[in-house]
Amino acid sequence: MNLRQDPVASLSALSSVLDLANGLEGEKSLLTGLFALELALDGGLSEDDARAAFYVGLLRHLGCTAYAAEESRLGNDVHLRRNLLRGDAGRPEHVVRSVLDANPSLPRRAVGLARLLTSSRRLRSEWFAEACGAARLLASGLGLDTRVLQGLDEAYERWDGTGGPRLLGGTDLHEVGRVAQAAHVAVVFFVGSGTAVAQEALALQSGTTLDPAWAKRAMAETASLQTLSDARIEAAEECLLESPPTIDATALATTFGDFADLQSPFTRGHSRRVAEACASAAPRLGLDAAEQATLQLAAYLHDLGHVTLPTGLWLRPEWTPSDREASRAHAHATEQLLTATPMLRDAAKLAGAHHERLDGGGYPRGLAPAALSRAARLLAVADVWVALQEERPHRPARTAPLARHALEAEVKAGRLDADCVAVVAGTKHVRRAPGPGPTSALTPREVDVLRLLAGGATNKEIAEKLGVSDRTVQHHTIHIYEKLGVSTRAGASLVAARTGIV
Repeated sequence: MNLRQDPVASLSALSSVLDLANGLEGEKSLLTGLFALELALDGGLSEDDARAAFYVGLLRHLGCTAYAAEESRLGNDVHLRRNLLRGDAGRPEHVVRSVLDANPSLPRRAVGLARLLTSSRRLRSEWFAEACGAARLLASGLGLDTRVLQGLDEAYERWDGTGGPRLLGGTDLHEVGRVAQAAHVAVVFFVGSGTAVAQEALALQSGTTLDPAWAKRAMAETASLQTLSDARIEAAEECLLESPPTIDATALATTFGDFADLQSPFTRGHSRRVAEACASAAPRLGLDAAEQATLQLAAYLHDLGHVTLPTGLWLRPEWTPSDREASRAHAHATEQLLTATPMLRDAAKLAGAHHERLDGGGYPRGLAPAALSRAARLLAVADVWVALQEERPHRPARTAPLARHALEAEVKAGRLDADCVAVVAGTKHVRRAPGPGPTSALTPREVDVLRLLAGGATNKEIAEKLGVSDRTVQHHTIHIYEKLGVSTRAGASLVAARTGIV
């Protein structure tokens, strides 16, 4: 199922990463968007509203990485999200069953269930807030209609007012979002179990999760999901292209790079820092303008494949040999995702090669030196250089001199390019102070708190680090959120990454 015209085609293709991050199959996000568009038009909404419903359905899961680290404490977060989506998350028994099914062994199940039972109310409210807030903020970088942003912000609200994050309900919810919600329920059950089960789910959730009118219309049209003809796809594309979003390749790359970096508190802002290191070094290494532009896209997106794997893998302080082997799949996943995305296709092989090494011992292909371009060699060096100066679960962040020494050792071992290391490690990186924009109003102390917040530190840990009380940290956090116009840690982390604070 392919839409042919950019930028709609590229955004639609890249939505498959949202499906993979949630353990879903069958182009769920794209199918949801198309079904939402058809429901809206058939239900008498304007074409503008129908287009907005398409993007709300397409990008519903754009904030799913925002709370992934916390979800991973309950079990395999990819499986957990998939299980929750295939039922009514408002029913406690379904949530419990989802947690149990997301754990492979009895001890892990016991741990996950204990954490759920002791923190269920907090987890639920935080998850709604983090997921919706991140989706809205990420989508704002794509220049989408305000109706789309509102629909994403209300994606987990319910018709009966028991959802979140603001307990909205009924006609207080934007109709675009209500249409997309009905399409989501129809498609997620159709893809997993077929038409009859999808219709049953729509009936069960009518009047609770779903607007009864849109649930009824979706029930009547669910069977059409079995025969999505070329003619219907062309009709949808024609409607979408009457007013296409003005998305360029850089906006698409930075948005989905940020989406990937949100998965772990150890990687927030990582891709932007790698892109910055590449941008600084590329001209001095003789890359022409076209090579530099492709390299920038690859740098933003090199770790996109991370989200196809459980977050717990990236948070473990020690890896087993099987963990290490599993982690290598992310590079190939990145290349596949970008190859399918027209606006980013030229960056696919470059992004997928960021773990290749000059001695042929890298992955995923074990390429020989002759197969590695100067841009590929630079991206590999920049990724290691930046990562070494970031904290990881198994080690603290290294200073620049120690990181430089580690790179030089890799050159001696024949794994990294000497010229690239000389240029990248020879550049003194200065952490940015707040510039024009939302971070400019922050005090120096608030900047310190924001950096620690973005790194996943609790209020107590921040207080100990800065030598202040928990209450002082709480006050700083409130002021930070107010000044940045956000309400969650993920939102604050995104703003910090976009402005170079982290």
